[in-house]
Amino acid sequence: MIPKYEDMLDEVYEKLSKIKVSHGSSLGLISVPLPKVNYIGKWTSIENTKNILEVINRDITLLALFFQKEFNVPSKIEDNKIILQKKIDFEKIKDKLDKFVDIFVRCPVCKKLDTKIEKRERIYYIKCMVCGAESPIIYYIR
Repeated sequence: MIPKYEDMLDEVYEKLSKIKVSHGSSLGLISVPLPKVNYIGKWTSIENTKNILEVINRDITLLALFFQKEFNVPSKIEDNKIILQKKIDFEKIKDKLDKFVDIFVRCPVCKKLDTKIEKRERIYYIKCMVCGAESPIIYYIR
């Protein structure tokens, strides 16, 4: 005997209600590593830049230009590290990294970090790989 459609739906809903979703598990939640800051004289080096950029899938030049503009200080890239030519404390760097993620990485629609940047004509867009949304980036970096 073939079960009724409604009975099969009831069984699925019952099974779904028993599934618990935990935030922070491997269900797609991406967490950005904290910056590891090292001071070289009056300069600040972000030691784990490569690790951070691998997680958020962005170019090191974009992050360096962002820090340069936000801190109003020259920067350089050496051995996959961003070096800022001023002593800047950890909290300020962390706050600016969070701001970078909010502007250039996080999807404004679903808030996920699984995105990529696309350029069409002269406008850059965040393309979300989770929900498919495309949103223009409203920030002038150069």
